[in-house]
Parts: sequence; C-alpha cells; structure tokens
Amino acid sequence: MKLISIGDNVTDTYVDDGVYYPGGNCVNVAVAARMAGAEKSDYMGIFGNDQRAENIKSALIKENVALINCRKVYAPSAAPQVLIDMGDRVFAPGPKNSAQHLFKLRLTVADFQEISTYNVLHTSVYSNLENDLSKIQEYTKVSFDFSEQQNRSYLQKVLPNTNFAFFSGAHKDKKEVELLGKYCLQFPNVEVVSVTRGAQPAILITRRKIVEQPTIATHIVDTMGAGDSFIGGFLNEYINTGNLQSAGEKAALNAAKTCEISGGFGHPFLIEKRERYEKI
Repeated sequence: MKLISIGDNVTDTYVDDGVYYPGGNCVNVAVAARMAGAEKSDYMGIFGNDQRAENIKSALIKENVALINCRKVYAPSAAPQVLIDMGDRVFAPGPKNSAQHLFKLRLTVADFQEISTYNVLHTSVYSNLENDLSKIQEYTKVSFDFSEQQNRSYLQKVLPNTNFAFFSGAHKDKKEVELLGKYCLQFPNVEVVSVTRGAQPAILITRRKIVEQPTIATHIVDTMGAGDSFIGGFLNEYINTGNLQSAGEKAALNAAKTCEISGGFGHPFLIEKRERYEKI
C-alpha cells in the first residue's frame, strides 16, 4: 500500500507532565500505516512557524514518513491540552489562532500529480478538504475519518466521494452501528464502513459481510491515537489483501501497540517554561 495523509497536525500537550507529543489524526494515521508495514506512507499539510512545527516534522522523518509539498505559515502550531481531573483524562482547547485554525490547504496541480502516485488518500473531519474530495477521487481512493460526526447533511456531502468511512461510536450498540453502515453503503463509492467503540469490539461492514473485531489485550499506557492506528493498520491490510477479517485483526493489533506508549506515537518534547496553560 502507498498512502498519503493530508490534513491536520497538532501538538498534544500533556500539561501535568510538562510535555507535548506530535499528533493529529492525519499525522497519526500516516505513522500508523508505516508501523503496519505500508510501502509508502507520507504526509501533506500546513505547518506553523514555531519550534513545535519543527519537532513534528523531525518526528515524522524519524518514522520514515516523507513530507510532501507541505506549506509553512506565520502562525503557531495547534496545541490541544490533555489534563488529568480526578484521575480522568480531560481534553481542553489550546491557544486560539493556530495554523490549524486559521488556514486551509489549497490543493494545486502539483499536489494532484503527487496524489495520483498513491493507492489511497486519508483525510478527516478536522482537515477542511470536504470540497476537494470529488476532485481527489479522480486520482485515488479516499479514506475519511468522520470521528463522531454523523450529521446527515454532512454525511450526504462527504460520503459520495469516500471509499473507506471510519467512525468513532463508543456508546453505540451493534444495531445502531449496523443502521449507520447501511446508510453509508447507500452511496456507491463506499466500500467499507468501520466503527470503533472503545473497549467494545469494532464493527466492520461491507455490502456482503459484517465483522466484529475485539480489542486486543495489552498493557495500556495511553490510548491517545489508538483509533488512528486502527485506521492505518486496517488500510494497509485491506488494500493489500481485500480481506475484511484479517484487516480487522491487523487494525486491532496496530491499535494495541499504540496503547503501549505515550502520545499518538511517542516522541515527547518538553513544554518551554514561557508557555502557559490553565489547568481545569
């Protein structure tokens, strides 16, 4: 498999630990696909002009993820906060006006030429590429992470140009998931609908088959990026083999490995003293 992941990059900031990790759905999926054995798994996106951006880049290069036609803007990197409140992990917004919030990637002819060399392009609800998907479909298949977004008007906009639809549905039962899958598969281009459900089995749906994939027991250090690793592992196996069952197994194994480390894929960096974050 050759994958290009286009969209968000952030620095997940663990305030209590005084460190941040490179992350963001598209960054994590690119690394996860590499970890799963992809022949190529590269990244295209917009970086800020701060040290955090440079650290994300260096981490990606160390993970053998090439940076393809990336842009640099005069804005800080996004820094969502991860805090501990009464023993529970809590997410909070970081500083406003980051590169992630202010800018949208505008794809060029050169970008589409690059995209055409990959089997699949992965993007997400966080990446502002919805209006480009129909054009992207002329060059390669599309994987899209909807996260928890299930608004019907949004689905009707994105699903016509999506081949692999990924959702997070921790509180959904099997019947609800199957109804979601049935709705998504009404759109001719959709091949697979995947719904991860936290500790419950993930459910993978095609027009011919439904597979329940249990989570794999592991020593959990941090679940950050586990869903993204599931996506990377699934895409690599499914595109290579077309086997839904083995793709689910490889996806779950990839996610389990990610849970054994801190951050989406490791690479901690110290928060600089001059940075200030409010604890909840």
